[in-house]
Amino acid sequence: MYNTLVKNLALFIAALLVSTLIAEVGVRVAGFAPREVRINPFFVPNSQDTWSVPDPDLGWINKEGVSISIEEGGAPMTFWDFGRRATREDVSAPVGKVPVMVIGGSNAQSYGVRDEDSFAYILSERYPGLWFENFGNGGYSTVQSLMLAEKAYADFYTSDKPQLILLAFDDSHALRNVADQSWVYAISDDEGRYVAPPHYRLQNNEFAFQPFRTIGFWPLEKQSALITVLHNVWLQSVAYNTAGDALPVTRHVIDQLYDFASGHGVQFAVVVLEDRSQIADDLFSDKPFPYKNCSGFERSDPGAYLLGGNSHPNAKLHAYFADCIGAWLDSDVLPLLSMPRAARTERE
Repeated sequence: MYNTLVKNLALFIAALLVSTLIAEVGVRVAGFAPREVRINPFFVPNSQDTWSVPDPDLGWINKEGVSISIEEGGAPMTFWDFGRRATREDVSAPVGKVPVMVIGGSNAQSYGVRDEDSFAYILSERYPGLWFENFGNGGYSTVQSLMLAEKAYADFYTSDKPQLILLAFDDSHALRNVADQSWVYAISDDEGRYVAPPHYRLQNNEFAFQPFRTIGFWPLEKQSALITVLHNVWLQSVAYNTAGDALPVTRHVIDQLYDFASGHGVQFAVVVLEDRSQIADDLFSDKPFPYKNCSGFERSDPGAYLLGGNSHPNAKLHAYFADCIGAWLDSDVLPLLSMPRAARTERE
């Protein structure tokens, strides 16, 4: 009896190994390969091109110092503490000005252009009565922007609190807010492992926060095409198949931002810088805060307004953003702030 069990077990294991070998050959013949470890070019450690450092809660944050863009022009980009992008020559906090907190992703961060060409820097010069701090971070979702806004409000603005929180929104943030597999595949840590940034899931009609996590390699994934395929299927079809929840989750996070600002007596406003999927009006048109859509030029003439014709906004588009945002600030936003009208803009 015992010998029969051992024999059957041995046959089963042999059959399993043969089947696995056949499947491995099959997926390789079909064009699949073992997992190739690739570090996202924006996150390569110890490089002058790397603008970020790891953060246990946010996932990453802008690295203090000067980093060089890897996009057309190789622009130097200055970052200060708390992940701030330079908005003036002197890092010292201005005295007697109305604080404005800018948050968002890489378009808010102004990746790829010089400090003085970014829309926040231009606005800082145009409005001498306002104190702009740009907390835009490359790759951020609205969830990460909310988390950083809460941290900056508590720890950076120790005396003069912001009167305005300005969210620079891009439609790509919707998928980031749920860590959809299409976004997870685009980011990795310094060991080439996929990561899931902090996000929300819609579970049983409840919004459940998911903290930042690293997605480790499966055993033998770097050696086996079959295991790589199985892991990818798991990520795409099960673990991070979350695109369907993107819009309700994004509405929820926007409401959280508004509630956070309102709860502290701060004006909240949203400017849209990119909206290729045309979701902005559906997200914001019925909200109780000022909203402006400044997107469109990146679709109208990419060669003229995007770095390399297909990437981040160039200096020309940032100048347009500054004009679009400035006109809207004058008409819809600044009248809501507690500040003398004469201090709003040097043009008055």
